[in-house]
Amino acid sequence: MPSSQPFHHPSPPAAPALPARPVADAGAAAASPWRRHGWIAAVAGFVAYESALHRAAHQPGAEVAALLLGVAPFLVIGFVIMRRAGWRAPAWLALLAACAALWMWRTPLAAHFGWTYFLQHAGVNAALGVMFGQTLRAGGTPLCTQIATALHGPLSPAHALYTRRVTQAWTMFFAAMVGVSTLLFVLAPVATWSSFANLGTPLLIAAMFAAEAACRRIVFPRMRHTGLLDAVHGYRAVMAARAGRSGAPR
Repeated sequence: MPSSQPFHHPSPPAAPALPARPVADAGAAAASPWRRHGWIAAVAGFVAYESALHRAAHQPGAEVAALLLGVAPFLVIGFVIMRRAGWRAPAWLALLAACAALWMWRTPLAAHFGWTYFLQHAGVNAALGVMFGQTLRAGGTPLCTQIATALHGPLSPAHALYTRRVTQAWTMFFAAMVGVSTLLFVLAPVATWSSFANLGTPLLIAAMFAAEAACRRIVFPRMRHTGLLDAVHGYRAVMAARAGRSGAPR
């Protein structure tokens, strides 16, 4: 006779819970293709921008386009500063006012578009020269020494001296770029200056990298040599270490 007590069916065993994948790991995995290949897009963007600058500088009637291209990096810098400032209303209004003024007076300003090109070129090279040069001060570690240490570990005295010389060479190179840029901008037509700034400078930088790599292989034939991308990774490691030290509690 069936019992009047309710019959409880045993519940099936619960499936073992799989460990949740951290969101940060998923984000890092999604970002890894960009980290591996992002430099290609950066180089392509730089080449496209430099080509557009050069073409606008040489094309009659394209003065307004040349002006807008020349001012674009300054507006981007302003946007980044505004973003870091927390999108504060004064910064936002200042950026909008600058854009409005640029558009309203684009025609008269276009007659002097070369100044935006010059400020870009001379300013970037001056900043790079200062970045290398300030690490050569007494008691400091030359920038190239820091990058080489990040890539190879502690350096031998000969290698440390070599990286100091390389840092000095890059400092003088960027100082020379500023000097030549200024002379050409003052004494030559804008088209001639643009040829040097937009075409000659990237080629000279590439030649500097190639010359340094050749010298390094001659001076240190048995050392494990690294390429340009390794130098970029070493620089990023140095900058990350600096940011970590500056953000550490004191």
